Amino acid sequence: MILTTFKNPPVILNHSGEERKTGFEFEFTGIDLEEIAGLISELYGGTIEKISTYIFEVQDTDLGTFKLELDAQLVRDKKYEKLLKNVGIDLKSFKEKDVVEDSLKGIASSIVPFEVVTPPIPISSMEKLNKLVDKLRQHKVKGTGSSFIYAFGLHLNPEIPDDSAESLLNHLRAYVMLDPWIRKDADINISRRITPFINEYEEMYIQYILNPEYRPDLNQLIRDYFEYGNSRNRPLDMLPVFMYLNENLTSGLIKESITSSRPTYHYRLPNCSLEDESWSLAAEWNRWVLVEKMAADEMALNQYSRAWLKMRKDTLIGFENKWVELMNRWVNNAA
Repeated sequence: MILTTFKNPPVILNHSGEERKTGFEFEFTGIDLEEIAGLISELYGGTIEKISTYIFEVQDTDLGTFKLELDAQLVRDKKYEKLLKNVGIDLKSFKEKDVVEDSLKGIASSIVPFEVVTPPIPISSMEKLNKLVDKLRQHKVKGTGSSFIYAFGLHLNPEIPDDSAESLLNHLRAYVMLDPWIRKDADINISRRITPFINEYEEMYIQYILNPEYRPDLNQLIRDYFEYGNSRNRPLDMLPVFMYLNENLTSGLIKESITSSRPTYHYRLPNCSLEDESWSLAAEWNRWVLVEKMAADEMALNQYSRAWLKMRKDTLIGFENKWVELMNRWVNNAA
């Protein structure tokens, strides 16, 4: 039976007293952008707008504006025009420019995914996205497991419940401790595990932030994040929320050119296995809720932080298996 029920996190409202929201990013292929836009409009209403060959929007739906694009920066931003011009080909002079762009889109979409970015969805409305998953599955889209080369992911952007350094650190601590359990429980596809997009946090950084004496302010938390070599290629990417809370500091430390500013965590570990009938959006969301549950439980957070540090110090072989077993016991009690 496919899990379709989205569990509530411990904190439902944001600082303004409004229901928290989460944006979802689906990566897949096997269907045209125009057809995807039509399916979304059929499900949720709205107006389809073609921004370019590679970008569509479905505006004013029941849930807000959906964005659809080919997830390849070179093609999406039309950087190929400059590359072609450098070798004497001015694409703007072609009468059949659309034909050329359609060909490029076809080639690119066999390697890189289309991406559907939902509007921020209130927690109480998340189940409405099950209809989109079902519809895409009916149209036989290709997800993570459809090919060895498809390192397609599902990204979740949950609105932060609290913008304090303490809350951000607690979520980081909870995540790094649950990460091995989540990877096993979610059966992260090998195509994603061998890419750099979801690299685990380095052990030295985990030890550093789990130390009970570590109580940074926001600026120190941000500086330390970069000092230990972290980038956007982490399963829990903190760059968007750091940019939102302190753009000047973060932009001066950041190396990546693609980082948006938003008051959300960027959880990018899950597969996007739309081709798999047993995969569900709710299951991926519910694993994230476990992170929020631990982050909100100060006693558990401190207890397991000390346990991680001690087990890591005392265990030479088989640490990860022992830790996953310990986290499994916590999950069973927290569920």
